[in-house]
Amino acid sequence: MSDVLDEATLFDLVDHMKSCLSQPEQGVSDTLDWLRDLSCCDGIILCQAKHPSASSIRHLVSHDYPPRWIQTYLAQDFGKVDPVIRYASLASDIYSWEDAYTHFGSYCPTTFFEKAADHGLHAGFACSYAQEGSGIITICSICVDSKALCPAAQWALSNVMPALHTATSFLKQHKPVQPLTVRESEVLKWVSEGKTVWETGIILSLSEGTVKFHLSNIYRKLDVTNRAQAIAAAAHQGLI
Repeated sequence: MSDVLDEATLFDLVDHMKSCLSQPEQGVSDTLDWLRDLSCCDGIILCQAKHPSASSIRHLVSHDYPPRWIQTYLAQDFGKVDPVIRYASLASDIYSWEDAYTHFGSYCPTTFFEKAADHGLHAGFACSYAQEGSGIITICSICVDSKALCPAAQWALSNVMPALHTATSFLKQHKPVQPLTVRESEVLKWVSEGKTVWETGIILSLSEGTVKFHLSNIYRKLDVTNRAQAIAAAAHQGLI
């Protein structure tokens, strides 16, 4: 182990495992940040699905993945066809996206690969963990253009997966994102800039009732209850 991890990194691993189990939401977020830095990757994402893995995503936590890709992925339910997720049930440790694509690529529509490429997602690695008898599998996927992960990142990822699996099970189940219409996006843009319902209606030549109707749809799609939450959620997802 000393050839792979220095003492500080080992202590970090233990701290992140404890954090995942004691404070799941913050622990998962901090651990993904740490793994991202260790692997020097472009983005890292954690998801959980029913096992066998050709099913809808139950939970998803993204760090530095393109928000538009996440929105498209969830809206089109790509979790059912994603080769990286499907291959997780066959892999015993870290595996490459290339291996997953080779094995399950023929079962996946070309639109999946085209849209992923549009967002710069070409190559990477993943690691899965499934607790026996749970019927749930957790996958951590790392976007990185290299032939292999560094030894420290591999060791850390493999060993922290059980804690990430347990912590993710406590997170709020992720609902598929419904894309906003062009008009809803326009309403959201002006509202986020501080315009009132009346002012937004004047700018877009809409009645106040119509603006409120669009806001109601926006709240429903973003799973929020007010304007401030909608603006925050939209900013997080890269919609404004």
